[in-house]
Amino acid sequence: MDTDYICVKADGSVFSPDEISYKFRLFLKKNNLPHIRLHDLRHSCASLLIAQGVDIKVIQEWLGHSSIATTGNIYGHLQFKQKIETGAILENLLEKKMR
Repeated sequence: MDTDYICVKADGSVFSPDEISYKFRLFLKKNNLPHIRLHDLRHSCASLLIAQGVDIKVIQEWLGHSSIATTGNIYGHLQFKQKIETGAILENLLEKKMR
């Protein structure tokens, strides 16, 4: 069975809408992990990428948001570290100019 889906069963058939979430819950329970929604992994991924300094435009494309504004509105508060680093860079530039 040829489909446009990325995630299909071994025989090529399409998963039911809740099947992957259900299997994810089973995986968490079997491995004695705390309950989280499958969608929470998406937020974790974005948060980790931001923490590593990945450009917000790249993250927007990675997540498939149609607009960088969407990504910025959801995850912009996590860019505090980059804001501090940017301030330090500007401070260093200004200090060099003032010498």
